[in-house]
Amino acid sequence: MLLDRTDMELAERVARLIYRSLLGIITPEEERDLQAWRKESKSNEALYTKLLDTTYLELEYKKLKSMKSDRPMADMAARLRLSLRRRRQAWMRWGAAAVVVLAVGTAVFYLRVSEMGIDVPGQPVAEQYVSQIQPGRTEAVLSLGGGEPVELGADTAENRVAVEQAKRKVQPEEAELCRLETPRGGEFKITLEDSTEVWLNAETQLMYPERFGKEERRVVLKGEAYFKVARDTAKPFYVESNGQVVRVYGTEFNVRSYTEDADVYTTLVEGRVSLQPLDGSGGELVLTPGRQAVFDKASQMAVVRPVDTRAVTSWRKGRFVFEEQRLEQVIQDLARWYNFDYEFESEDLKEIVFMGSVPRYGDFGNVLAILEKSGGLKFKVQDRTVFILGDI
Repeated sequence: MLLDRTDMELAERVARLIYRSLLGIITPEEERDLQAWRKESKSNEALYTKLLDTTYLELEYKKLKSMKSDRPMADMAARLRLSLRRRRQAWMRWGAAAVVVLAVGTAVFYLRVSEMGIDVPGQPVAEQYVSQIQPGRTEAVLSLGGGEPVELGADTAENRVAVEQAKRKVQPEEAELCRLETPRGGEFKITLEDSTEVWLNAETQLMYPERFGKEERRVVLKGEAYFKVARDTAKPFYVESNGQVVRVYGTEFNVRSYTEDADVYTTLVEGRVSLQPLDGSGGELVLTPGRQAVFDKASQMAVVRPVDTRAVTSWRKGRFVFEEQRLEQVIQDLARWYNFDYEFESEDLKEIVFMGSVPRYGDFGNVLAILEKSGGLKFKVQDRTVFILGDI
């Protein structure tokens, strides 16, 4: 409960709850804690009300900019939002909570104005280069056996015609094996022959048969995909990915299995799945909704942890929600979707822990501005390369 925490822990906890509430990703349990804090005093309720007022937040941000960079509020904003230098201040009483929450609120203000299409003050990078970097779109390439690749787009009717034409150019047995790939800056949804729906994120490959066999349904994934599997107790559904195999019992789940990731992340939204190493070693690990299995590719071991499934699967619904992720992974995900190259000024910057949310289809300049204004970062863009710099 909230009352069992120290003042500083309480401040950070409340800030996190308000942040998640404003982004619409708060859980029922967190909502109850937030409501309890609001009812504790009139000052708490007044502060919460102010954080819903974007005009107030804009004024506070202007005040924040006018202060020196070493002031306590900036230190706390960096500590809470990005953990840039792990600064610690000698704040012992509840007054710290207001400062923490206010810092978070100003960041949320920038998320809101970006979504409304309002220019964020002080665009951080040259417009002529930023305008070249656009969000991804619906596109994929389908390969049937040894035939020519088929380019697919957003028009379902055109896709159907193109696939049928491609099938006529290959042997029937070759058309049985399908490989669907999305490029950097691409996404695609496919419905398999059993009515299972699969959403492919950028830079993802799905191998599947045109028609499943009599005993099982099996696909191979590289990258990230969201599955909504049609229930069929007679034919279990399997997803192979980087040394791991997931057995599905009719459910919805997300698998992230990029080559550069050290782990495979399997997140269960609803239903039931189990997973184990592909070679059959070890027993099955069963997941329940709201849990994520993290499978270490090197050790072939997995651990389970609770997660906010809405945050993990937000990419499918038009947002990037980053929950205490390293900046290197944040930039990797953005680069994969916006299709740009990047360089970090120093290795230390990669280790910054970021918590925030940006629109998936938003203007790239505003996305960078949100990251900048969240604290401690500068960006420079040259052609299609983004340089990540420290706060200068």
